[in-house]
Amino acid sequence: MEIFSIILSITGLVLLGFAYKIYFKKSYHLINGFEKDYKKGLKDENYAIRLSKVYVILGFLLFFLGLALYFHAS
Repeated sequence: MEIFSIILSITGLVLLGFAYKIYFKKSYHLINGFEKDYKKGLKDENYAIRLSKVYVILGFLLFFLGLALYFHAS
């Protein structure tokens, strides 16, 4: 169970890192096909911002769930 909680926490941190890079650093190349769709006019920057907010929510959820499982198991 400890390994599972560590994996959850690391996954949460990775998602938070992606959200930081997309939202603050404007690294839109991290989103699959975004630059191509942006040039075609199918997606705009609001899509990237919304996606980064979803990453923040999921990242915090997974990180704190992993921490809770780790401390609950020990």
